[in-house]
Amino acid sequence: MKIDKAPMCPHCGKECEKYETPIFHFADGLGWGTPFLYVCFNEECPLYVRGKKHMMEKYGQAATYRYMVYPDTGLEDVMVAANPHLLEKRMKALKSVPDDSKE
Repeated sequence: MKIDKAPMCPHCGKECEKYETPIFHFADGLGWGTPFLYVCFNEECPLYVRGKKHMMEKYGQAATYRYMVYPDTGLEDVMVAANPHLLEKRMKALKSVPDDSKE
């Protein structure tokens, strides 16, 4: 089921944000298979907060999880945020690039 507008995160109730995916994902080398995902960037989201503790206790890693939805299928999943603020930095960088499609 295709998602036409940003869904609400079931863990915190906040609206997810559109996140443009990189050309490939480092871990799998294949890419996300979609030009963007809907991702919850709420720093107080219970999934995000609990994920920090879980990843440190279970794997000894300073990482966490973020809720995400594939827009073309509606598939809900989580992504590991190895550097919890890396996605936000990438989004800010992308927003500063001029949109050539308006010409």
